Amino acid sequence: MTTTTYPQQRLSRELTVTLPGALLLLLMVSPVVWALAISNWAPGLEVLRPMALLGLLVGIFFARLPQLAGWAAHTFSAALALTWAIQLISPLMDDRLTTWRDQATELLIRTIIWARVINAGGRGEDILLFVFVLCLLVWALSYGSAWMVLRQGWTWRPILLNGFVALINYTYVLPKPTLAFFIFLCAALLLLVYQHVLQRQAFWDAAKIEYPDLLVVRFLTSAAVMVGLLLVLTAMMPGEVSLERATQTWDTLSSPFRTAREGWEDLFSTIHAPPGAGSGAFTTGSAPLGGARQLTTDLVMEVRSTEYEYWRGTAFDRYTGSDWQNTVGEQARAALGAASREQARTLKAADEPIPLRDTLARRQVDQKITLATDRLDDLIMVGGSASSVSIVTQIEHNYLNEGGTLVANYDETALMVSPERLRAGQSYTVTALVSGADVASLRAAGSDYPAWVRERYLQLPDTVSERTYELANRLVDEAGVRTPYDIALLYQSYLRTLTYNEQIPAPPAGADHVDWFLFTQREGYCDYFASAMVVLLRTQGVPARWVRGYAGGEFDAERGVYMVRENVAHSWPEVYFPGFGWERFEPTAASYTNLPQRPLTATFGSDPSEPSIPPSPPEPARDFEELDEGLEPHTAPPAVVVTPHEAPVPAAGLELWRPLAIIGGMVGMLALLWVLVYGRWRYEIRGLSRTRAAYAGMALLASWGGMRQADQSTPLEYGAALAAELPEQRRTIERIVGAYAREQYGGPQRGASGLPSLEEQRALHFALGRRIILRPAAPFGRAGANRDRGRAPRRA
Repeated sequence: MTTTTYPQQRLSRELTVTLPGALLLLLMVSPVVWALAISNWAPGLEVLRPMALLGLLVGIFFARLPQLAGWAAHTFSAALALTWAIQLISPLMDDRLTTWRDQATELLIRTIIWARVINAGGRGEDILLFVFVLCLLVWALSYGSAWMVLRQGWTWRPILLNGFVALINYTYVLPKPTLAFFIFLCAALLLLVYQHVLQRQAFWDAAKIEYPDLLVVRFLTSAAVMVGLLLVLTAMMPGEVSLERATQTWDTLSSPFRTAREGWEDLFSTIHAPPGAGSGAFTTGSAPLGGARQLTTDLVMEVRSTEYEYWRGTAFDRYTGSDWQNTVGEQARAALGAASREQARTLKAADEPIPLRDTLARRQVDQKITLATDRLDDLIMVGGSASSVSIVTQIEHNYLNEGGTLVANYDETALMVSPERLRAGQSYTVTALVSGADVASLRAAGSDYPAWVRERYLQLPDTVSERTYELANRLVDEAGVRTPYDIALLYQSYLRTLTYNEQIPAPPAGADHVDWFLFTQREGYCDYFASAMVVLLRTQGVPARWVRGYAGGEFDAERGVYMVRENVAHSWPEVYFPGFGWERFEPTAASYTNLPQRPLTATFGSDPSEPSIPPSPPEPARDFEELDEGLEPHTAPPAVVVTPHEAPVPAAGLELWRPLAIIGGMVGMLALLWVLVYGRWRYEIRGLSRTRAAYAGMALLASWGGMRQADQSTPLEYGAALAAELPEQRRTIERIVGAYAREQYGGPQRGASGLPSLEEQRALHFALGRRIILRPAAPFGRAGANRDRGRAPRRA
């Protein structure tokens, strides 16, 4: 043990200091990056992990090179970050961009276009650019954390920075990455201990006080035990906080992080909304089929309408085997030669008509929508097909080439958004054309599909398995159905026999997600049911698309509105019928869904203005053999009565044992704390001579009580200050300090000449321990200075 760093010891000393810090940095940054990578903000976020790892290694290496100036290190780091980020995201780019230079040029062009859109007041929608920017931010987070801790000696700044990112992500994703957050919290606490020990080592080196080898490792081991005990005891404490109070507290604490997230969404509005993320990100360009989802009961909007409908948000046309993509905007951009999807949208003034072609058997219905929360994606919902909107609207639709002239095709509308932010409490009215098609008419609609329908809504990737085709063909052959309507009804009935379950694992990598759902998992939620039906229909040449939005909601009879909550966020298939347009089907047998109601044949003489009766709760799942040859069945089950969970009756004596258990736990924790502190104190002074052990033990206990030795003070000056604080122990302190000074500066002495007895040292330790608990308000040295004013300090 020594405080002097000789040349042969420098490497060992450097490793002793750097390795624990590097490990703690890895433990702190890794859960934050891991939570971002699984947050489902966008496809391809798995590149964040290697990005952060290299950034952390570079930060550690540069920080421990004192010869490397800060500006040079940061310049090299930025160059490495750009190079590594482009390399990692290259698989997400066009295959024709084969060289690094081509890929970098493409990103530069995308950045310029994105900046122009943002500067013009628009919202960014380049998901590749979002992944690239997130890679750079993750690099800055990991590299910056390593630099601040290992070069600057800062601790709180990197902890707060990582915590801020973790909390922004935590307020957004579901299910919550709780384990990752607790790992980050433990690493942050240990990093504080690590930095404190390094500061104390520097002080002891300056004071030429010996301390044991591997002090950082020993302190961190003790701290890790204490942090673990703290977490275990916290988890065992009884929770009596009401859900309402906990929700209010969380809303207050997470408010600034939600604000930061909303600002981020303005820059990249097409990032995915993980399930339960609220009223945001329905405008995303792709929607992955993932694992479990969890939705809240928060009210999203109220709809006043004479017709029950599903409220469509976004329609997706392309299936990739793992997600759905909305390519309508990109096709419109290419047709017009626009710079972005957003610029290719058509602006419609308030109440301006939207010309539609497929209007057979449709009736006009006004739908007044009142938002309960801010609509972060500014999406306009509609039941049916919109013919006008009461506010200014941007419509993302495709185009038809008629005789060399581009004509807007509003029958292929993917979404509608407001150019202004839609706020809570705001209302708008959509005049919609709602389908009233009957079964006979849809059966007779035929299969003479327009070219734009055949080109885009029969697409299937190579990932669709052979057994999926075989299942689709077998069901049709066994049922003997021929018309597209009957085929759709057949698949709808078959899928409703599968189990609805929101808590499913994520599909395995590389598997076609519809195949996994149909043959392996055999249960899932609406995303999988709708995807399976669209894929099955397309195998039979029946055009269909995948739609996401909200199911109809709960009807409030007193107010005459549908209450649409977040937990009815839904996806469903829409099938195209020539002349009639897109018709909704419902393969998901969930409590919040409803089968569409269609009469057997066309009806005459009905009053279209007469309000329809809101539908009853949906029927349970049926066997697919029960395919109706006429009217789709809909039977109203008995009313469901929701009763609160009964509170458990406490067992006899529970009220007595609970406080006893808490008191016993606290006493046990205090006893364990005393054992750990005493054990560490004895451990730190082991191997020292009796004189040096006496001085080191006294100084260690005194520092815990707020009486640290100043860098400029000698042992005799420090002893005088301690004696002034503890006058009853003056004689014992002076004898320990005198013996230490003689041995430290005058050479080793025989035995422990001049040391007080063990009983006197125990009395001093007891006094110092009482000082740790009952620390006075006055800073160390002030009281002694007042008492010893005018007395010159004695120097060694």
